[in-house]
Amino acid sequence: MKSEIKIEFSNKKELKKLIDKAYFENGYKGKLLTSENFIEITPEVDDVLYSVIKGLNNATIKVSNLDIIDGNCRFIVDDTGENPKIYPISMYCIIDDNKKYIFY
Repeated sequence: MKSEIKIEFSNKKELKKLIDKAYFENGYKGKLLTSENFIEITPEVDDVLYSVIKGLNNATIKVSNLDIIDGNCRFIVDDTGENPKIYPISMYCIIDDNKKYIFY
């Protein structure tokens, strides 16, 4: 069985920007339709996440942020460049009554 790393992403501004762009921009209505959206993880963006995923190319991680996500969102790590990038892979997203994102 393949295991996934679960980690809290502290930079909620960058995370919210990515979620809005990947799931709700251009009339996407909560469905992930492209793999073009990512966050480049540097120590300035989130130093803990950077140290955990550095060297984990092609690994799947579950990212949470208690302020904006109810549960977690799955991402794939691309560590082929200078800094690792994470791409969302959870297919669907809805916004609940508390303005939090829920992924499935």
